[in-house]
Amino acid sequence: MSYRFAIIGCGHIAQRHAQCIASIGQLEAVCDVDSARAQALANKYGALPFTEVSEMLESQKPDIVAICSPNGWHAPHSIECLRSGSHVLCEKPLSINVADGTEMILAAKDANRKLLVVKQNRFNPPVVAIRKMLDENSLGPIH
Repeated sequence: MSYRFAIIGCGHIAQRHAQCIASIGQLEAVCDVDSARAQALANKYGALPFTEVSEMLESQKPDIVAICSPNGWHAPHSIECLRSGSHVLCEKPLSINVADGTEMILAAKDANRKLLVVKQNRFNPPVVAIRKMLDENSLGPIH
């Protein structure tokens, strides 16, 4: 089964999402308030560019949306996507306050959709090494 993806926010991290998406599915749409940035990413992956989230969701009906917009927009963008029927992969932080995070979780439950947050740093070699040392108690007492 091939999944239909969309990305909201076409900045630096969106490039990495697009690259990963291309290896497992189809990037069908991208959205950014900067139309030139949306167009550039769309051209690179054969996607359609949008500047309005609601228009993109209504037109394309993606299975999964990667939220790569600025942090303050994670909650409203995620909630809108979940309510439209898409699963959401949200860049960190999930939200900028607890109330928004709670609303996002409830929106996912209400829509019976998945809400995931990117936590890629747990695989960085220094983090893995520190985790190993903590698990082996080789650092001594931690205060």
